[in-house]
This record gives sequence, C-alpha cells and structure tokens, in this order.
Amino acid sequence: MHIVMFLTLVAGGFFGGYYGAAVGSAGLISVPLLILFGFSPYMAVATTRPAAFALETASAVRYWRDGKLSPEHIRKGIILGLFGSIGAVAGAVIIGAVSDQVLRLLFALVISSMLLFLITKKDWGTRERHERAKNMAMLSLVTMLTGIYGGFFGFTFGTLMTIVLVWFGCTLLQGAALSRIIGMFTSVAATAVFVSKGSIDYPAALALGIGFGFGGWMGAGASSKKGNAYIKKLLVIVVVVSVLKLLWDFVQVHSSLG
Repeated sequence: MHIVMFLTLVAGGFFGGYYGAAVGSAGLISVPLLILFGFSPYMAVATTRPAAFALETASAVRYWRDGKLSPEHIRKGIILGLFGSIGAVAGAVIIGAVSDQVLRLLFALVISSMLLFLITKKDWGTRERHERAKNMAMLSLVTMLTGIYGGFFGFTFGTLMTIVLVWFGCTLLQGAALSRIIGMFTSVAATAVFVSKGSIDYPAALALGIGFGFGGWMGAGASSKKGNAYIKKLLVIVVVVSVLKLLWDFVQVHSSLG
C-alpha cells in the first residue's frame, strides 16, 4: 500500500469515526474510499468490518468514561450484541450469495419512514420511555434482524440500530452509546466470516481502524457533551445521505441492466 492511500484512509476513517460514534454509518466514507482505490464493493464491505471494531470499542470506552454507560446499559448492550451477532453472521454469509438490490430498496423505504419521527416529533429521543424499554424479547429479535442487515451492508447498521433503540425507549444519547457495544459484537462476528473467506485487505483495514479509533473517541466525547439535540441533527443528515446512497445504488444497478 502506498503512503497516499494509507493516509487518505486514516483521514477518511477519522471523519467517518467522528460522526459514526454518534449515529453510525461510518461506512458511508470508508466503502466509497475503498472502491475509489480499486476494491470491489464486496471486499470494501469486508475490509471495513474489522476496522469498525476499533470505532465501536473506542466510542464505547469514551461513553463509559464520560458516564453515559451504566453497568445496566453495558449488560443490556452485551445481550443485544449477542443477538445482533447471530444476524451479522447470517448477513455476512448471504452477502456473497444473493442479489442485494431489493434489500437496499426496502431499507431505504424503512429508514425514510423514520425521518417522519425525526422531523415531526420535537421530543423524539429526548427522554426515556421506560414502558417500551421493558420489552427486551422483542428488542432482541429486532436487533438480530438488524444484525442481518449489518452483516450484509455494514455502513448503515449503526444508524438503524440507534433508531431501533430510541423506538424501544432509549434517548438518542443512550441509543448511540448502546449501539457502540452492540456494534463491537456484530463487527467481530461479521469479521470472522469475512476472514474465513479471505476477503479482507488487512493493511487497508489497519489504516481505516486507526482513523476510526481516533475519530470514534473524539466523536463520542462531542456527543456526550452536546447531548440529544446534537445527535438528532446529525442523525437527520446521515439518514438522508444513507437513503440517497441506497436509492442511487439501486438505480445504478437497474440502469446498467437496462
């Protein structure tokens, strides 16, 4: 790997890690960067997965250090992380076996619908809803299904997971912190599958991991200080960009087929 590519991936990883610590979707930076350097989309997703572990770990530690993750939250994150890992393994296995275009369109529609809550509900994600948080069985199931998507694409898993957690009673800041613990587990699970397939470029993953780690640490610190309002604004931006990318990929594939 030449030095320009290494430094570009570190810089891109830092930027992605900074906002990814709050709302996920750091792969919106890393995957296009890797494709720009000649990686296939499949290998770009695979190479991002071990790097994402650095982001999730650094962010989770920072949230814990800043007092945003209680022992109860950590236990909950570990349980959900295990369910998410089951889904992530399934997603990582099927990514190379089936067409992903219908799934891209489906999740673009799902995430788009979430914008209604972000835009129209001013108090959305600003306070805990304890009655929803008690439904751990349903949350575990939804986390596993979201993990399938995460293993399949990776780049919007954290964003969707944060939205899911807020739907189940967390504040946006709690959702961001919990998503990082869940992401640690799903990243390891998906990485194990990609390692077994020989699909990871380790020098590129190292460069991204360095950027992700530092960016995640700084981004989690900013989120802890600025709180729910900051995360909500950032989430709206990232959701819009994620939807546009999913739709663009869908259109591009169908245009090439036509």
